[in-house]
Amino acid sequence: MKNKWVAVLLAIMAGGFGVHRFYLRQPELGLLYIGIYFWMSFFKILNFPLSTLIGWYDAYRLLMMDQNEFDRRYNSHNFRDRYGNRRDQTKEQSSRQGRYILLDEDENTTQKSRRGYFDLYKSKKKSESHKQSGIKKFKNYDLKGAIEEFKLALDLNSSDTSTHFNIACAYSLSEKAKEAFKHLDEATSLGFSDFDKIMTHESLSFIRVMPEFEAFRTNQFRLSPEILESLNKTEQEQVLELSRSKEQVVVENKGGYGSYFEKRINDPFK
Repeated sequence: MKNKWVAVLLAIMAGGFGVHRFYLRQPELGLLYIGIYFWMSFFKILNFPLSTLIGWYDAYRLLMMDQNEFDRRYNSHNFRDRYGNRRDQTKEQSSRQGRYILLDEDENTTQKSRRGYFDLYKSKKKSESHKQSGIKKFKNYDLKGAIEEFKLALDLNSSDTSTHFNIACAYSLSEKAKEAFKHLDEATSLGFSDFDKIMTHESLSFIRVMPEFEAFRTNQFRLSPEILESLNKTEQEQVLELSRSKEQVVVENKGGYGSYFEKRINDPFK
């Protein structure tokens, strides 16, 4: 690490010989200063050699330079962009020193570079494996297992339109309308255009009879805030109705069991 103040002092005291340039890892410029000193020592301004005046000018520039700018120029000399200019280095880049960096990098491109072509190929292949497993479970009426497999596939490849369509079918058969609509909307946004399949596929019959489906179809099979709000209300109503049904079943069962045990107690032939 080069110190800014050391460079300033060297430029003031021995700038005519380019010592500060040697200190800052610029030997070519340092040799140039020495050449100027010996070959042009006869050309003086105020009785000072020209190279000495240049050294003092360098001292002034270094003194006025921001510390971050100084570090960028002189403490990251091994890192250059594709144009040969020095550049800032991130913490991750400092651990992999090299002579050149061929491409401009920032934190985003550094993170993306971790996933090479083979990593992406491997992810897509694994995603396809989960999708096929989900289709197999779907055909065997294991809807819960199929949904889990489709979710794993989407985690690895979220832009697969067929997986979004398949999981929408599974959610529709599971009577989870909002989730089915969401994945159909996502598939359409990613380029799915086989709308006849949405209108005719048997697994989507549940959502096609819902009043929100007509608005969904009219909106080019895309969700709108109004449709989503309506689906949320419908979902809440279904939850309340299911809760009431469960309470009614519990009450009826309690009454039934009470009558049964009462008969057993009063039965003279027990």
